[in-house]
Amino acid sequence: MANRGPYAQPPSGPSRWQRLQALLSGGLGGFAAEAAGLLVLALALLTLLGLSGATSGAWLDPWVGLWRRWLGWGSWLVVAGLALVGWSLLSRRRATNSFPLARLIALEAATFAALGLLSLGYGQSLEVAEAGQAGGLIGWGLAESLRLLFASLLPNWLALGLVWLLLLALLGYSTLVMISRRSAARLHPAAHSIEPMLSVSPLGHDETDFEMAEPPARSSAPRPASLRKIPQEQNAAPEAALRSIARAAELPPLNLLMEEKGGRPDEREINKMAAKLEEALRDFGIPAQVLSYQVGPTVTQFAVEPGYIQRPGEEDGENRQKVRVAQISALQRDLALALSAQRLRIQAPVPGRPYVGIEVPNASTALVRLRPILESPAFHKLNSSLGLALGRDVSGAPIAADLAKMPHLLVAGTTGSGKSVLMAAIAICLAMNNTPNDLRLVMLDPKRVELVRFNQLPHILGKVETDLERIGAVLRWLVSEMQRRYKLLEQKSARDLASFNQKVAQEQHLPRIVVLVDELADLMMSTAEHTESTLVRLAQMARAVGIHLVVATQRPSTDVVTGLIKANFPARVSFAVASSVDSRVILDTTGAEALLGRGDMLYLAPEAAAPLRSQGVMINDKEIDAVINYWKQAWAPAAAEPELEAEGAPWEGLMQRDALMGDKDELIEQAMQVIRRTGKSSASHLQRALRIGYPRAARLVDELEEMGVLGPVQSGGKDREVLIDLDNYEANNDEDPE
Repeated sequence: MANRGPYAQPPSGPSRWQRLQALLSGGLGGFAAEAAGLLVLALALLTLLGLSGATSGAWLDPWVGLWRRWLGWGSWLVVAGLALVGWSLLSRRRATNSFPLARLIALEAATFAALGLLSLGYGQSLEVAEAGQAGGLIGWGLAESLRLLFASLLPNWLALGLVWLLLLALLGYSTLVMISRRSAARLHPAAHSIEPMLSVSPLGHDETDFEMAEPPARSSAPRPASLRKIPQEQNAAPEAALRSIARAAELPPLNLLMEEKGGRPDEREINKMAAKLEEALRDFGIPAQVLSYQVGPTVTQFAVEPGYIQRPGEEDGENRQKVRVAQISALQRDLALALSAQRLRIQAPVPGRPYVGIEVPNASTALVRLRPILESPAFHKLNSSLGLALGRDVSGAPIAADLAKMPHLLVAGTTGSGKSVLMAAIAICLAMNNTPNDLRLVMLDPKRVELVRFNQLPHILGKVETDLERIGAVLRWLVSEMQRRYKLLEQKSARDLASFNQKVAQEQHLPRIVVLVDELADLMMSTAEHTESTLVRLAQMARAVGIHLVVATQRPSTDVVTGLIKANFPARVSFAVASSVDSRVILDTTGAEALLGRGDMLYLAPEAAAPLRSQGVMINDKEIDAVINYWKQAWAPAAAEPELEAEGAPWEGLMQRDALMGDKDELIEQAMQVIRRTGKSSASHLQRALRIGYPRAARLVDELEEMGVLGPVQSGGKDREVLIDLDNYEANNDEDPE
């Protein structure tokens, strides 16, 4: 680079040559190309008319004779190629898909090779060539050269092979690619139908076009995307190969569930979308490159590698700036408009990957069924009876999680986003892999319409509770059951439920309990303080005794999903929400507001750094009824636990106690505990023990008399007589049988 002196200023704009080049290419150059195209096309048409004998003239006849003498019968092909050249020059300004110049050159080369083949076929006679027949003088010269260089038989095959190769180059195909593709289709027809089609590269473009040796500053025109599918890392075995794995005899067969219908977007549409994406980024001044893609049930994720931007005033290629990830993230709405996408999500960057993920919705959403996930290697790898089939990610890989390791799950999403469908799928997934002796389900449905269909399932403990007052009693019973189980574990010196069941007899085994709450917002609006404290206590302590929570809400606001609740639910699933604020409440990050609904979700695993986008499983009423009917027929009431069958819901005792208390003073239970502990039942003693006024203490004594706990007033200032055994009363109400 020439020295511009110490006082030389850096160029502030393009040079004169650059401005002239831009003027020629954008202005005068376009009209010159059109004029040249018209002249070449007119000359070709006039020559074709002369060759056919439709017209003649003093200037045209020698011109046509020259073509016939030198090209023979091939003059028709060469003039036709000349017409294509004219049309290409004429249409290059108006269309982007004009015939490439490289293919025109290949066509002309194939034509000249055909001239030699014609001369070889007609005896290589100079008189025939002079008469304008066969391949003309050019064809005779090619044939004679081949005859002198090779034997008498080889030139025919050599010319034929040359014509074949040039025609293949003209069309953009490779013989080896065609043969390998057909062989793979015959040997592995199923796998061939799943893999993406091989992109056809035009002449002059290499298949490794996207592997940059140097980061480009900025390209001038969009390149056709020749992408490759990102290989899945967890291809341990095909899902179909695991269908032969035997299930326990008492478990339902998987054929009760529906198969999954295959379907994927057209690879050509994906390549077009990638080219549009690169062009849109260039329009906003961001050089980037689409490396590959992943096709999922709902979206296609494009792996975009940011490029480099030349610094202003610098001509040295070494001084470049890498495009910042934030610049791409800020273009989410602009890219959605450019790609005509309903919603677009940018993951910048993809965790553990050196690229930015841009997720574009597919033209149609593929349904994800429960059965293929249960048959997948990912689900069998869990080796857990509390495994959950959640869906498929953006690459189509199954997503399965172990509820025992979560150990609780929080689900959020607006109405119609797929939240209730996931809750039903979780219940069926647990019922497919556990007997009622191994697992009990407690379902709380304040909405009264989503979970009531499971009332006939033998796994249900009691019934599906829909009344808010009864739901409060269920939560209190869960706390008392947790405390009872901890006492049993303490007696056996067991640290968790699994070790306890190994130490006791089969008849004393404790089943796991999974609590499904379909709407948390209704509970928080009715009794917020009691609901929050109960859920937090269960979430903190119930894991070791085999009690797990799955809580769903359609309003993930801070007054519903409080900080204490969220801190104790590390595993979360978010469907489409109304705003980015709701997304931050449930996931601690944005992104859920850009979901498409109808099962499109973000799953945040406890050990994950960022949520994973996936399509949730779909289950219909027919599948639910099939599983419930199987268990109703296979699980007779005599096989269930006799205590539960005889007494019904175990929280009925708490319900009766609440009815007995009615509108009694809230300190009535504490007063009974004071009387049981001290044996004194006077109002003055309760006043001192509970630190309340004398009138309230006297009312407590009167209420205990109405309940039949205390007797009437005795003479001589003696304490009232205790009519019932308070020790047994407390035990019967605190420890309800399971």
